[in-house]
Amino acid sequence: MRNKKSKIKNRSSKLKTPLVIICGFSFCVLSFALPAGAELIEIGVEPLRLELAGRALGMGGGFSGLADDMNAVLYNPAGLAWTKGITLSLQDSENITALQAYPTGKNSAFGLAVITSKIVNIPISTGWANSNSNIVALAYGTKLSFIPRFRDNELFQRIGVGATLKGLVGQTLRRTGQLDRSATGYDLDLGVLWKVDDWRMAGLVLQNALPANTLGGGVIKWDIGGEESVPAVLKLGGSARVISELGSPVQSTDRELTVCGDVWLGRDRPLLLRFGGEYSFREGFYLRTGFMQQYVGKRSSGNINLGAGYRTERWGVDLASFHQPLNDQRYICLSVLYFPKDWIVLSELDIERPGLMLEQPFESLSLTDNIVTYDPTIEVYGRVKPGVEVYINGARAALGMDNSFSTIVPLKLQKNLIIVEARYQGEKKVWTYKVFRKARVEISDADKVKNLGQKKEGVENLVTMGVIEIKPEEEFVMEAGVTRGELASWLVKASDMKLPEVKRDLFSDVPKDHPLAPYIKVVVDLNLLRPFADGTFRPNAVVSKAEGDVVFAKFEALK
Repeated sequence: MRNKKSKIKNRSSKLKTPLVIICGFSFCVLSFALPAGAELIEIGVEPLRLELAGRALGMGGGFSGLADDMNAVLYNPAGLAWTKGITLSLQDSENITALQAYPTGKNSAFGLAVITSKIVNIPISTGWANSNSNIVALAYGTKLSFIPRFRDNELFQRIGVGATLKGLVGQTLRRTGQLDRSATGYDLDLGVLWKVDDWRMAGLVLQNALPANTLGGGVIKWDIGGEESVPAVLKLGGSARVISELGSPVQSTDRELTVCGDVWLGRDRPLLLRFGGEYSFREGFYLRTGFMQQYVGKRSSGNINLGAGYRTERWGVDLASFHQPLNDQRYICLSVLYFPKDWIVLSELDIERPGLMLEQPFESLSLTDNIVTYDPTIEVYGRVKPGVEVYINGARAALGMDNSFSTIVPLKLQKNLIIVEARYQGEKKVWTYKVFRKARVEISDADKVKNLGQKKEGVENLVTMGVIEIKPEEEFVMEAGVTRGELASWLVKASDMKLPEVKRDLFSDVPKDHPLAPYIKVVVDLNLLRPFADGTFRPNAVVSKAEGDVVFAKFEALK
């Protein structure tokens, strides 16, 4: 009992560690959340705002708890520990975001973004206002495993921290009846991202973390005198892949559903909610939607966003429709993305680069995709490079002295997924292999069956797909003939038809409580099989070849 209690205690303490980090960070942050000044905030413009990315906007902008692509620079810099790439996002010729995320090869990455933003026709008491801004952002994200003490701890390999330094190169404000004004300034965003497991993540971001005039930041300074504080916002976010290939509540090989959301907290400002989802299908196509609230001065406004996208291993395109409440206009954002295969900024030995090591971690592997077998198990074996760990369907495979491994994986009838993970220095790469297990069929009096191979394969498929039901421990034995009752049940199951309720006897030899009565009723109503002239159906009579040809011809015509 002592050992069990100590294990539970250790596990509990591991789970508390990131919570302590996040909660402590939040406490410090809230003390910095200063009220805003005037000018821009009065008309609803957010200084140093970094939001223009097709994917994130399509999901409602609640991206701080997901941040799994290069747009982490804009939403949560801690996500840079797992991302790389280049993207260009366009709303129009005056609203453009260009950014790059460079991995360093040490579980970290640098990010660089240039943002130009223009909001026109903002209604004010004296007429209209226009706001132009140019922002440069430099970000860095890394895992907590960069600390030597935490390097071999799996928990800290799942926690990323990051910072984004944002500089307002130029801010211009034009208002009816007033002199144009321009300003400069800078501030800092801080972020934490915790990958709880393979399908859940939690994030925390302090946006505009610098107190006013700390090291000259936390404010924007106007050209003709005066300054304006930049309001701090605390963002708490989370995400979950509820449908995916690995580790999700619902596992699927051809579709994926991700949901995410943020809560925004600011002093003297309303609470904001942002949440949405992304549905992936047909290998690379995405549909997105979300609800996005935004600050408009000291109130909030919410609208529905829509998005779509397509991504491959090397490039992608995202499209989003979103609402700008300041001028009550709806806009389209287009993002084009590129993911370089090998992109390392710092020069290191190849053996020290997890990303490069995991490109080809296996010296040999027995699996190929789309294996077809009759066996109830399959042996997965191979050899990995030194230092690489192997997991088969979530279970760690034991390695021999020569780094070889062998694991027996049980198979169910129909489709099976074998998920192979290679892990090295806290990084991992996943491969998915499909294995189709068919039911084995034995034929009695095989010499009496014409077209033996073709018929056997057809029956094997029916048994495998569950049209013909057998007990798990049994092999199916196909007799030389098929009865009319068996044929009726096969046809109905193959078509996935709904069974009717049988309230009276169908025929003199098929009473209402006959186990095949519902199937016989369906095929008779569809005129696939007809009763005999004497009022019987004869469910145990063997179907002749001529009769079978007629039945299957009618069946094909009904599809």
